[in-house]
Amino acid sequence: MASDEDKAKLRFELANENFQSVSRAQGLYLSALLIYVCLVWALFFTPSGEAVTLHFGWLELKMDGVWKVTPFVTMVLTLAVAGTLNAAVSTFAELQSARKELLGSQFGAMFDVDKHKNVIDYLALLQILPWGKTRKPAEDRGSEPAWRRLHHLIFPALFALSCFTSYRAVRELSGLGSAGHAVMIYGWICFGVQATFSVRPVWRWLRRFFGAERTDDVYN
Repeated sequence: MASDEDKAKLRFELANENFQSVSRAQGLYLSALLIYVCLVWALFFTPSGEAVTLHFGWLELKMDGVWKVTPFVTMVLTLAVAGTLNAAVSTFAELQSARKELLGSQFGAMFDVDKHKNVIDYLALLQILPWGKTRKPAEDRGSEPAWRRLHHLIFPALFALSCFTSYRAVRELSGLGSAGHAVMIYGWICFGVQATFSVRPVWRWLRRFFGAERTDDVYN
């Protein structure tokens, strides 16, 4: 029979592995979403973008084909990012509980334990003023001035850009003679699902920006 200490260690190890796996997945989906959205808009603003052909192995896509797949691709990647945000909160809560059981204390912030940081984590570290100590993101920013909570707007901006990309794709499809009613319906459905599931993460991050304390539900 395992001792209580061994059980506590096992619980902590499992909780930590679970949290790190979520962190890795978040970095993967986040990077894929950013790359795809940037690629779509790069093609859109390129003068010869309509004539460019993208090669994905055996698949070749011109710009009208890119518009057709964009609502689905951005929907899937946005939902995946939103899912990892929810999973990170729950797995971090379990990790905090396991650490407290094992060591009697908790981690200060998710940033302290996340070993698979992504581009959003590093953007949150940017500082404008050349003086002052280098700081790291903390969970409780409610008492600080709004300009020091600007990093909470990164995810809302990402979700907004992703939704706008889907919306623009549907609008572009409406101008294509080759796009039938079924394609338009599928595009609007993808956009609607994406926008619906974007509301919760955007709301939570905006509440953090406007000064929600660590005890607020937007952190849980």
